Amino acid sequence: MGALALWLVIVLRLPTARRSHQQKMLLIAVIGIAGSITVYLDPVTAALNRSFTFAQSCGLFMNAWGVLSSALILDFVLAAMSRRRPWLIYGPMIVTIAALIALNYTVAPHAGCVTSEVVPWYSPFWWLLVAAHLVGTIPCAVLCLRYGRQARDDRPLRTGLLLLAAGFTSSSVFWVVVLVFLLARPAWLGALFPLNIGLTGWLMTAGLCLPLALTARRAAREANALWHLHPLWRDLTKAVPHVTLDKERSRIRAVLGTPHSIHLRLYRQVIEIRDVLLILQDYVTSEAIEHARHHVTAHSLPEEQIEPTITACWLNAALRAKTSACVPQPNPLAPANPRDNGLHSETDFLLAVLRARALPVVRSFDLPPKPSAPLVPRDRRTP
Repeated sequence: MGALALWLVIVLRLPTARRSHQQKMLLIAVIGIAGSITVYLDPVTAALNRSFTFAQSCGLFMNAWGVLSSALILDFVLAAMSRRRPWLIYGPMIVTIAALIALNYTVAPHAGCVTSEVVPWYSPFWWLLVAAHLVGTIPCAVLCLRYGRQARDDRPLRTGLLLLAAGFTSSSVFWVVVLVFLLARPAWLGALFPLNIGLTGWLMTAGLCLPLALTARRAAREANALWHLHPLWRDLTKAVPHVTLDKERSRIRAVLGTPHSIHLRLYRQVIEIRDVLLILQDYVTSEAIEHARHHVTAHSLPEEQIEPTITACWLNAALRAKTSACVPQPNPLAPANPRDNGLHSETDFLLAVLRARALPVVRSFDLPPKPSAPLVPRDRRTP
């Protein structure tokens, strides 16, 4: 299950990794680990033994892939350090694979294959194989741990790197356990191999899928905001239709699509609502906005609801004035804005305005009547 989950996440990360060289190198390194885990699964091993004479009963295909995966991981480490030397990595990789094949047929010719039962622990075959894996996984674990500890301000990045560091560490522990098993040969230690492989797979999966989980979470949040903002957007753009850039979508169609398309729709919807607010503020005077402020502050509302409620008050008054075909007048008093002016803060503010429009304090708000002009007595000498 860990191997299947890891390959699924790799496939899902492919589109985004193509746009970043660093992510591409990291994904290649994880593919190496995923391949190393996969070739040791019993169904895969059985299929390889039936398909390749080279792999039959010797595990040479699995060992060769393991050395290749270690080279891919080490390539990622050097690339992250801006010291990438492909010839320095893949040249020794080819030599190591050739040496393992040669040792397989020379160390134990009477047995046909190198196994832990017929070849002792001090055979160069075992030390070369273990060293080839550790030389890639240990530096990668240290690199991910180092940069994960430095990313203190970015919690998701920190968590993802630490999970990947744990995954590469678990892979290193596997080969250390293999070495201990060759030295002491306790039967219970061999039973831990599947558990260690499964743990490695799930740790790598968790570290690699964290950006996908964050993207899905952001898309769900933005789709929810898009759904709830639709009534406010519909009412305002009906009053000022020329601010819309595209034809109106149904409420359901607006929240369907890729995370990128949902983000763009929410961004455009917030901009269009803000444009309408800028236009409608000219339909109320600065005195009317101040009257709305006094009206709202006279009620006991939480501090975070005051500005959205004030906006909802003068917005309703402006919509009534726009419907009555009143002539707009420039209003120097700008409406309230969120503090950081980011998309999320803008969205939260507009959602608060939408909720405030249903409050009794907003429904009871009305502009004071305009003072009528005083009657001036007509001069008796005026004909």
